[in-house]
Amino acid sequence: MVATKQPAALNVESIRQHFVDGVTVFISGGCGQPDAVLALVAEAALSSAFRVIDCSVPGMTAMALDQLSSKAVLNTGFLLGTYRPFHEQGRLEYVPAYHSARYRAMEEEYNIDIALIKVSKPNAQGFCSASLHADYSPEMLAKTDVIIAEINPNMPFIDDALQIALADIDYTVSSDAPLREYGVSAGSELDLVIAQHIAELVDDGDCLQLGIGALPVSILQTLGDKKDLGVHTGLLTEAFVPLVEAGVVNGRKKTIDKGKMTTGIVAGSRDFYQWCGNYSGLSMRPVSYTHNAGVLAQIDNLVAINTTLEIDLFGQINSETIRGKQIGGGGGLVDFLRGARSSRGGRSIIALQATAKGGSISKIAPLLKTAPVTAIRNDVDYVVTEYGVARLSNLSVEKRAEALIAIAHPDFREELTVQWSALMSAF
Repeated sequence: MVATKQPAALNVESIRQHFVDGVTVFISGGCGQPDAVLALVAEAALSSAFRVIDCSVPGMTAMALDQLSSKAVLNTGFLLGTYRPFHEQGRLEYVPAYHSARYRAMEEEYNIDIALIKVSKPNAQGFCSASLHADYSPEMLAKTDVIIAEINPNMPFIDDALQIALADIDYTVSSDAPLREYGVSAGSELDLVIAQHIAELVDDGDCLQLGIGALPVSILQTLGDKKDLGVHTGLLTEAFVPLVEAGVVNGRKKTIDKGKMTTGIVAGSRDFYQWCGNYSGLSMRPVSYTHNAGVLAQIDNLVAINTTLEIDLFGQINSETIRGKQIGGGGGLVDFLRGARSSRGGRSIIALQATAKGGSISKIAPLLKTAPVTAIRNDVDYVVTEYGVARLSNLSVEKRAEALIAIAHPDFREELTVQWSALMSAF
């Protein structure tokens, strides 16, 4: 049945009616950030004290809080550099949480009053597609009092994504503005060396999860000789396209979602967005599915490949701070580390260059001292640098340290060995 109710056109008066003190506002991020809606909110020149649940994609979007309200508070899982002034003003809630837990909180704990999203044009049945940015859940929308959507024809109608009845949307803004794009520079020579080590750990028929950045691009470039790879990831970039078009990625061996590339977010160029709209094998799912421990455990041979900032000789990793300064968040790292470990035949891989600052600092440290532990040592399996591969699983504490020292930069190995002996003197 075609939906008959039509949402109202959003205007400044309706914004002032709903965006009042005490409400909680969810804002979709990435190419799904509803910029036309946010521009109208900025026009309202609000001074109400409401909370914004930030779902920005690092490197792609960042919330301009003051444009929404001079008294708004930002709740985020990624402490981006542009957010630091809000922290100084007491207007930032940085919440360290696994990605799966953060999105579950949106469904169960945050009591979201207003949701701002971007969707495709409605189909003949009166449904819009969440399209290329579908990481939020229908359960969250069902509990939301007011849904405001930017309807943008550049968001393709993707059948295998959350579909939202136009009748369930309260206000709309129409816009044909180009979608936000995400670009990443090519990896370095060291990235390529690390990628080649990782390629040796990937078997035909594996199902891949990769993070974002230059190194994952290099990794995908080294997998052209593999067969029947699958994809189940949180964010999909266009670095996958050559492997799909070559038939390397086809999902034939996936134990669930066979033949599908599963993700919650797509990020890339306009040409890539068009490609995704035409690719029938794309499955857009919420975080409650892509990062769900029970779902990941059902995927045989899941290989989770992620990067980090620092690892110590116990195997603890820090993916959030540099010299004690918060620069990001843990995101879905631990969700996929644990998911891959629970997968039959699964592997988790942590990749990093061995040094930073032109080789002056070892990114393999004796002990994390000024950093939070993003992933505990029990979660870490394979670690890869340009100097090789260390598999930590099932190794004793001493053997784990030896394996990590062996893949540290040679200039730091002797020093790390001495520092480790000092740590172990009190073991």
